[in-house]
Amino acid sequence: MKLLRLSLFTLIIFSLVNCGKYEEGPGFTLLPKSNRLQQKWRPIQLVESNGTINNIDSDGSYIEFIKGGTTQFYYKDIMAMIGIDGATGTWTFSDDKTQIIHTTDPIQSFGITIFPSTTDSITIVKLKINSLGLVDENGDKTYYEYF
Repeated sequence: MKLLRLSLFTLIIFSLVNCGKYEEGPGFTLLPKSNRLQQKWRPIQLVESNGTINNIDSDGSYIEFIKGGTTQFYYKDIMAMIGIDGATGTWTFSDDKTQIIHTTDPIQSFGITIFPSTTDSITIVKLKINSLGLVDENGDKTYYEYF
């Protein structure tokens, strides 16, 4: 009887550990996906669809997923050039929680719309408490770390 319980327990643990939703993990976690995502993330690496790897220096760029479905973000290379301190948007998970549906609010500078509102589906490949991996519609993969 002890052997049966031990075998059943081992089978349950093995099943839980190997049922991760995301390609790069985690395999198992007790934290809900939304709790892991709702943080401020700094980009650290871009892996282009052609395999080129670019490490990203800490320049102040970030994206923050906020509880309630809003985002704040800043991409220095683009926004500093046009004098914008940051931008906002909204986010939600896809039905199966393998993607983030992100809508960017229009970006304005001096009362002129520079970038219109856009909506993107971003595939999650990694969603750990301190690291995040997202693949955009072009196949480029960006890794982030919590900060």
